[in-house]
Amino acid sequence: MKKNLVFILCLSLTFTLAGCNSDKKVNTSTQTSTETQTLQDDSKNNNQKQATNDKNSVDEKNQPASNSGNSKQSDKTSSSENAVKDKDNTSKNLTKVNSKVKLYNGTYFDDRRFGDNVLENYCEVVISNVTNNSFDFTVYEVDVQAGKKESRKVIFLKNTAVFTGDGTKAAFYGKDYTLNFTFPNNHNAYPVVTDIKVSGFKPLEGHTYVNNGIPGHEFS
Repeated sequence: MKKNLVFILCLSLTFTLAGCNSDKKVNTSTQTSTETQTLQDDSKNNNQKQATNDKNSVDEKNQPASNSGNSKQSDKTSSSENAVKDKDNTSKNLTKVNSKVKLYNGTYFDDRRFGDNVLENYCEVVISNVTNNSFDFTVYEVDVQAGKKESRKVIFLKNTAVFTGDGTKAAFYGKDYTLNFTFPNNHNAYPVVTDIKVSGFKPLEGHTYVNNGIPGHEFS
């Protein structure tokens, strides 16, 4: 009887120890799995942070390039912003006068360019939209540098002049400027206008502007 009791106690103790060891292994396995998952999550988060940082770095590198492009665009348009922006103030209220001269669309350039003269800076008057009563004009300044192409920029934006008096003269009446146009017959082409003189805008004053490309009235 005692032997049986001792056997039963030993057997119970054996099962108890086996159960404890099994629980310990399960706990150890669970802890290991949890630690592994935590390391994987940390690694994933670090990779995401690194990707975000890399993207931000690329965006920062690209930003100056965009600003540089805007700066270049501003440089290209700066010369036009300095041009005179006067507007017709009274021409619409004047009595229309029919032209007695034949003005042609085209470029009238500084006649000092003829001969052996080499001008580093001069002006041009571009005539357009000629009608029986009026015409449009735009003033350009041209800079010439040795070995390089001409640099041309607007210094007086397009406006409209009207014929005045007996129709052999013209004028532009602006808010800030009044320009007077006369048409000297320097090349015996009257009534065709091959020469123009302008007063009222300093860069043009004192010079004659010619167009030597009018059909039938070419000269050099």
